Amino acid sequence: MLRIGYGLIGLGGIARTHLQALKSMSVLDIPAPPTELVGLFTTDPNKVEQGHKIGFKHVVHDLDELLVLDVDVVDICTPNYLHYPQILAAAQHGKHVYYEKPLCLDEEEAEALGRELEDYSGTIQGAYVLRFLPVVAKARAILKDGVIGQVHSFRFTSYHSSYLNPNRPGAWRLQHAASGGGVLMDLGSHMLDLVRFMLGEPTSVKAWTNTFVKKRFWPNGEEMDVDVDDHALVVLGLEGGGQGTVEVSRVAVGNDGMTLEFYGEKGAIHVDPAQGTCRCFNAWGQEIFPKTEQDPFLHNLLAVFPPAKLSLGWMVDIHLASLAWFLRTVASGEILEGTPDLKEGILTQKLVNRAYASVE
Repeated sequence: MLRIGYGLIGLGGIARTHLQALKSMSVLDIPAPPTELVGLFTTDPNKVEQGHKIGFKHVVHDLDELLVLDVDVVDICTPNYLHYPQILAAAQHGKHVYYEKPLCLDEEEAEALGRELEDYSGTIQGAYVLRFLPVVAKARAILKDGVIGQVHSFRFTSYHSSYLNPNRPGAWRLQHAASGGGVLMDLGSHMLDLVRFMLGEPTSVKAWTNTFVKKRFWPNGEEMDVDVDDHALVVLGLEGGGQGTVEVSRVAVGNDGMTLEFYGEKGAIHVDPAQGTCRCFNAWGQEIFPKTEQDPFLHNLLAVFPPAKLSLGWMVDIHLASLAWFLRTVASGEILEGTPDLKEGILTQKLVNRAYASVE
């Protein structure tokens, strides 16, 4: 089987999640091409030894050094402001690219990337990993089949809590110049991508944001203003006349988690990823069990999703499935329906920025 040379940029928390998923594929017998850890690019000299211990053949401190190695794919796990130049450089060197969302800092960078890579023939996939949760894919299949009819309203929530702590040190995610935005850029990118993936392109967008912890101490002891949002509420209109909300928060103490609710003319769908449940109800409130086995996206997803008895936890599981999907695409050259490719990343980036623009 084809062996793919793997290059990684960054070795923070999300990069370790990617590596945990990647290294588990052979143990779980996931049908994806095997990878060889060829190169790690890190600017932190303290992570050189760790990189070698993980199994990377080369640990380098310059992007050009990584791109001349025998790597087929480059996995980008760096702060948002670095995505544009790193994606562009990797693609121009003929590498396939996997990147942590969001695509870029803003809509202008995303559109520029689209123009620069118009003739690029490789694979670019974003880690919009919530698409790769089976309960989400099942709900999408039920919606596509028209089981609950025209959706008249929906509610998506994604709550984290740790940023309410005023003693949490400042980091790049809390600086607009490095992140492009706060929770609406971070968690909101995932949720707005799901709106597009499951319900289509919104026709109207209006958002409200707030910052509750306005100053933080950075690790160097300096107190700085926080110029990104902690909480956001977005109201979106759908082409068919329906409307709904996306609410994201990094200050929701005691309620970490995510929910998706869809209400239609013939019933409703409730998705709870933490419980792994997708429940469907008819117009009389009776639970029903529509068949979804023939849905192409769900069928392809289940082929690369870890079996329940060997789950690594749903968050690692979806990163594993997304990476396996990417590696299979690289090997086959076929971009399957539902893949969060470059075009999808650009459209989601534009939707996030439309929401921010409506606040201003």
